[in-house]
Amino acid sequence: MQQLYCPNCGTLNPPNILFCVKCGHPLARKVCPNCGFQVPANSVHCPNCGYPFPRRSLASYRYTLPSSSTYIHSSLRPTGSLTSDLKLVFRMAFKRRPPIFTPSQAVYQRLPYATLARSSRYFHYALLAFISGVALAFLVSASTNLVVLFLPAFIAALIPALLYLYWIKRVDRYEPEPMWLIALAFGWGAASTILAIIPNEILIPLLGGWMGTAAFVEEPLKILGVYLISASPWLRGELNDHLDGLLYGAAAGLGFGFIENILYIARGLALGAPLIIPLRVLTMGMHMFCSGLIGWWMGYLKVNAIEIRWSTITPALITAIVVHATWNTMGSLGVVGLLILLVMGPYLVFRVHRMAMDALVDEYYWGFAHGYAPVETVS
Repeated sequence: MQQLYCPNCGTLNPPNILFCVKCGHPLARKVCPNCGFQVPANSVHCPNCGYPFPRRSLASYRYTLPSSSTYIHSSLRPTGSLTSDLKLVFRMAFKRRPPIFTPSQAVYQRLPYATLARSSRYFHYALLAFISGVALAFLVSASTNLVVLFLPAFIAALIPALLYLYWIKRVDRYEPEPMWLIALAFGWGAASTILAIIPNEILIPLLGGWMGTAAFVEEPLKILGVYLISASPWLRGELNDHLDGLLYGAAAGLGFGFIENILYIARGLALGAPLIIPLRVLTMGMHMFCSGLIGWWMGYLKVNAIEIRWSTITPALITAIVVHATWNTMGSLGVVGLLILLVMGPYLVFRVHRMAMDALVDEYYWGFAHGYAPVETVS
C-alpha cells in the first residue's frame, strides 16, 4: 500500500495510520462503508474487513479542481500593466488565493558551487553591514546624550527582531534558505539606515514635517539589498520563489527596524515612556511586512518566469510605500492614531504569516516536500 506524506511537516508515513508519526497531524482518511473503519484516503481496500473501494475516474473530479490546476491562472499572473499589477499585489497581500500548481522551472535553480564554497565571505559582509548600522545608532545616541541608554535600547530592539526572524524562518522548511544569506539581507537592512538619514532630514521638513515622507526613502533602500541578491549571478539562484523572497525581504525590513528602534527606544526611555517598546515592536512588524511584500513579489515574478527589474517590482514597491506612509501618518495623530496602530500592527504581522503559509503550500505542490527541492552542497 502507498505511503502517506504528511501535509503539515512532509514526513513520509507508513500506510494504515491516521496521524503523522512525527508531528501528529491527522492524515487524509475516509470511512469504510462496510464496517465504518477509518482508513487512509489512498487505500484501495479496507485493512479491517477487506472491502474493496471502487476506483473513480478522473472525470468525476474535474468540477472540483481549481481553475488554475493546469498552470497559474491568468487572473493570478502579472501583466506588466501598473494598474492591474497594483490590484494583483493588493489581492495577494490581503486576500486568499488558490494554490499555484505549476511554476516556471526557475524555482528549481541552484546556487553555483563556487558561491557555496565562499559562503563564509558573505557572512563576513553581513557582519560588517550589521556593525556599521549599530555604530551609526551608537554615534547618534552619543550625540544626543543618550549613550547611557544605548545598551538597554539595543537589547530591547534586538530581541524582537530575532524573534520575528526565527518565527518567519520556521515556515521555510521544504527548501530552507541558508543563514549566511539571510544574515546578509538582515545586515543590509541595518546598514541601509545610514543611507536613509540624510534624505529623511532633508525631505521631511520640506513637506511640512509629514512623517509619511520617510516611506518614499526607506522602502527603496531596504529592498535594494534583496534586489541586488536577485540580480547577482552568484546569489540569484537561491531566491527561487515567493517564499524565499518574502524571507529575504522580511529580514531586510527587520534589520532596518532594529537600528531604527534603538534610537526610538533610547529616546522614549529618556523621556520616561517605557510603553515605547511595544509600540516599536509593532513598528518593526510593519517594516517586516512592507519589505517582505516587495521581496515576495520578486519571488513571484520568478515563479511566473518574469525578469526582476525595478520596473517590474514597482507595483509592490508602491503598495509597501502606501502602507508605510499610512503607518507613519497614524503615529502622528495622537490617541486615535495609536489605537489604529494597535490593530493594524498585529494584522500586518498576521498577513506575513498568511503569505508565508500559502507560499509553503505552493512549494508542497511543486514537490519540494517530496525531495524535488534544490539541494546545495559544496561536495
